[in-house]
Amino acid sequence: MMSVADMHWWEREKLLTEKDKEAIRRARQSCWEEISEDWAETEAGRYELHHIIMTKYHNDEYRAGML
Repeated sequence: MMSVADMHWWEREKLLTEKDKEAIRRARQSCWEEISEDWAETEAGRYELHHIIMTKYHNDEYRAGML
């Protein structure tokens, strides 16, 4: 079986539950330190939350002049 990391975004989106979608909306409004992958219900949801965390983390690094 294919890993969620290997799927296209539109394939992963089909696997998300309402709880996952709410967690993603919440994560987009939060800073990276506050987000928990445990908010998600599925592996696809946890993958999306991890991606949000890492994007926000790297943006902070860039703004701080670390990159």
